[in-house]
Amino acid sequence: MALIHIPAGTGHAVTLRAGQSLRIVNVEGGQVADFIAFNAGDMNEALSTVHTLVSIGRLFPTKGDALRTNRRRKMVEITRDDTGRHDLLIAACDPWRYEYDFGVRGHRSCSDNFLDVLREWRIERHQLPHPINFFQNMRYPEGRVEFDRSLAKPGDVVELRALMDLVAAVSACPMDLNPISNFRTHDLAIEVV
Repeated sequence: MALIHIPAGTGHAVTLRAGQSLRIVNVEGGQVADFIAFNAGDMNEALSTVHTLVSIGRLFPTKGDALRTNRRRKMVEITRDDTGRHDLLIAACDPWRYEYDFGVRGHRSCSDNFLDVLREWRIERHQLPHPINFFQNMRYPEGRVEFDRSLAKPGDVVELRALMDLVAAVSACPMDLNPISNFRTHDLAIEVV
């Protein structure tokens, strides 16, 4: 499959067969990529960051780690990780995050991006799993939550090998009101290989 361009603040969904890989490219650097996935044969089985956290035993997944489903099965394996800093804890941005935390209505959000690109599969908001936020640099000093700028450089890649047939979605996170993407959004690209 050819490289698919994801404009800043939008998303894209793809299907993968077991054994295929999804390459997520940080085109300009500094951009967070929210990622969710579903078992293509049973959309009730989805990526689970909390089950992944328990399985890998650390906050920051990296190359060699398998991301788990809500049934604790291995879903994808990280086979390439140029940045080494990703987040399992922070929820996808949604309309209420922008309204309640920033006083902004009508701002694009990752959860809305996921709903848009997963319409074909009839996914509703309550079915969206918590995402893994690739390239998101979070710090937790003394248990506090601190959002920091992404460490991703132009061309950095995360590559995921599917361990089951999947429907996967990526959002070029629209968050431009905190430092995670340096207060502006950037393009991403994805490729199924």
